[in-house]
Amino acid sequence: MRQTYQQLQQAVCLDTEIATLCTWFSSFTDKRAANRSFSLPDVLLSAYAMFALKYPSLLAFETQTQQEAHNLHTLFGIKTLCTDAQMRNVLDKIDPDTLQPFWAKTYNRLAKLGVLKTYKWLDKFLIISVDGVEHFHSTKVHCPHCLVKTHRDGVTAYTHSMLCAVLVHPQQAAVFVVGTEPIVCQDGDTKNDCERNADKRLLKAMGLSYAGQRLLYVNDALYATAPHIKQVRDNKWDFIIGVKPDGHKALFAKWEARRKTGRLLQTHVERDGKGVLHRFEFFNGTALNEASPDCKVNFIHYQQVDSKGKTTTFSWVTSLIISKKNVIQIMQAGRSRWKIENETFNTLKNQGYGFDHNYGHGQQYLATTLAYLMLMAFTTDQLIQWCSQPFQVLWREAKTKAKLWYTFRALFMVKPLTSFRHLYQETAYLYGVEIT
Repeated sequence: MRQTYQQLQQAVCLDTEIATLCTWFSSFTDKRAANRSFSLPDVLLSAYAMFALKYPSLLAFETQTQQEAHNLHTLFGIKTLCTDAQMRNVLDKIDPDTLQPFWAKTYNRLAKLGVLKTYKWLDKFLIISVDGVEHFHSTKVHCPHCLVKTHRDGVTAYTHSMLCAVLVHPQQAAVFVVGTEPIVCQDGDTKNDCERNADKRLLKAMGLSYAGQRLLYVNDALYATAPHIKQVRDNKWDFIIGVKPDGHKALFAKWEARRKTGRLLQTHVERDGKGVLHRFEFFNGTALNEASPDCKVNFIHYQQVDSKGKTTTFSWVTSLIISKKNVIQIMQAGRSRWKIENETFNTLKNQGYGFDHNYGHGQQYLATTLAYLMLMAFTTDQLIQWCSQPFQVLWREAKTKAKLWYTFRALFMVKPLTSFRHLYQETAYLYGVEIT
């Protein structure tokens, strides 16, 4: 008998996820000399384990107890441990593109588990929020790929950034990374890379990975340009993009003109159960700007007035035809863009992953490869958070994930374990709860 989505999700466990990852890493081509003392899968799994267990630094990960070394072998399948210097040296030569298939693999996994069905919005769209984030910063260490910026005080900063594409839902806390693209100086280019150029590369790559999917891109005002919109539409996807008066004067002038005359402008006012007032003004079928008359968009101006009278204002352009029936849902989708900040980047910075810590830079790919491995550990955590009932019980008891990660790592350091299931059982015993 075919299993239900609920049964498939309940069968998800960290032991199986790590085993699958180990098998995938074992398929990578190792170009090092044959007399190497540790395997490429061991190095990749070691770095992944560091982020999965929320170690604060490579040095902290390297100074292992006897129990930690045992548990890295039994839980992560690492046969030979390497030093932090050896890990940096090997990972520096791993092109981050080697890790890119993980995101499509995750997406397919979410589809098979029925998670994507839960994440559909307006009955058909999967919302993808895209934004850039810096993950390495130094005033001393740099490489040919670094972005370079000299500040007014004369200090030169060297940074690495990336674009992340994340599956979000207005009513769901879990988010899943489905695409990444480094924002770094490209080979042979003397100019700094930028978020818009990285966006072009990301859209091209995602167009290949997710062809035929009903994706709804949500972006901030940086992306409210005709080239970006054209590329999204060429992928046969839809969009909701923030716009601002300073950047789109002609568009806002049209809105103001329609407000004054009352012609060709639709309105909708609604108060929800929490006493929040929602005011909408919208119209369909207008040019994004004067320079791109063929780039047609639909416009929403929205004001939220909370129970204390505080007013917050947003504006978007979208490819979706706006009506009084769907304007609330379009607004909610547009505002879900911030989940990439709140549930992704802020989580990575504040809940033990150490996203704002410089784990290493290298001379080729180290900074980006480490960032990708961290995102992979985060994405697996999100899957476990969504599917695993034992994890959910422990999370409720711990109150915060930061405390739960601390408990996991403490047990990992002092007690020999046979599996992640064993780790969960030991944690449940300490918390005085039962897990099935």
